[in-house]
Amino acid sequence: MACLDHENIVKVYDISHNGDSPFIVAECVVGWDIGSLLNKHRSGHLNEQFIRRMATQLLRALSYAHRRGVIHRDIKPSNILVTAGGVVKVADFGIARIVEEDGAEAGKPGEIVGSARYMSPEQLRGEDATPRSDVYSVGVLLYHCLTGRPPFSGDVKSLARQHIHKDPTPPRKLNRRISPEMEAVILKALQKDPRDRYFSASAMLDDIEIEAAPRKAKTTETPKSARRKAHGAGLVFATMLAVLLILGGGAALASGLIGDPQGGEVAETLSRMNPVDTKPPPPPQNANETAQDTPGETSDQSGSQNVASVTQTKSSEKPDQPEMVRVPDVTAYYDYYAADALTNSGFEVDYVRDYREGFAARGVTWATKPAAGSLVPEGSTVTIYATPKDLPLPPRLR
Repeated sequence: MACLDHENIVKVYDISHNGDSPFIVAECVVGWDIGSLLNKHRSGHLNEQFIRRMATQLLRALSYAHRRGVIHRDIKPSNILVTAGGVVKVADFGIARIVEEDGAEAGKPGEIVGSARYMSPEQLRGEDATPRSDVYSVGVLLYHCLTGRPPFSGDVKSLARQHIHKDPTPPRKLNRRISPEMEAVILKALQKDPRDRYFSASAMLDDIEIEAAPRKAKTTETPKSARRKAHGAGLVFATMLAVLLILGGGAALASGLIGDPQGGEVAETLSRMNPVDTKPPPPPQNANETAQDTPGETSDQSGSQNVASVTQTKSSEKPDQPEMVRVPDVTAYYDYYAADALTNSGFEVDYVRDYREGFAARGVTWATKPAAGSLVPEGSTVTIYATPKDLPLPPRLR
């Protein structure tokens, strides 16, 4: 414990004995633990903004400890302290263990160490605890903080069965104020198979730090005023449409120069939209034949017809757009698995090797460009950012 020196971990100053009784001299933290804060709230849960700040500091502390080979193994509300200034301190590394090397013993076979309500399935089966076990416990903690109750409850045997076999109720069913992004983070951390969870505390931190999209403000208008406003807007739209038709804008609208915003991104669409050219296009190559065929038309009328005809021709000659494909999330995959997933989705693959905090130097993917979830044309090149392959794979993965 004394080897850990981090602003979000309770500092241990000394370890000694008083006769036969050992004792620890540790940093004094003035504040509250998360369990006390939960008990004080009438609703039984805390707001998401506070929990994001708490989780950010907690995961930084765990990422630091994991890089030094220390696994906490007992993440729970009473072990997360918050000072009056809002600084999170992770306490009680008393049952933590040092991972000397791959395959190190976790203790006695079948030993269950920690608080069962927040423990990972593998710990409840008596298997080795890993950094992903702490990630699972953080998922349980966030679930409890945001819904007012842990995902599973009961005696130790019942808890073990539920953690190992039962899927938790989605947290947004218990608290609709939870953002979909936060729910996705929690459910990924609570995956039964450690390989399906976040690869590390640092990887989970990356998703926690992504702010939820702001919610639309509720209107304060009465239904009657809203209908009046909508009716007025309809009249304005009809008037503008008539003016456009008179000025020749109808042809431009029909030909696709002014497109409807897609996906609700009005501002983005307007910023990309090219202004409509109001100048008449150059006359066709065989201008004499055109004039003879339509002797009664004025130059303005022929100009209007040419605008429509040329625009329609451009629209009809527009090449087919390539199919847009969403970039899959391959973060924490080994590079070859990531390449397979991207290739199967129709992308070309390129690699960039660089170290990343919280990701082992074993060829682990820590980002892609374009980012996961982006819509890009099929066949595009996706760059995989992966760690160098300095460390050999653990024996269990060879």
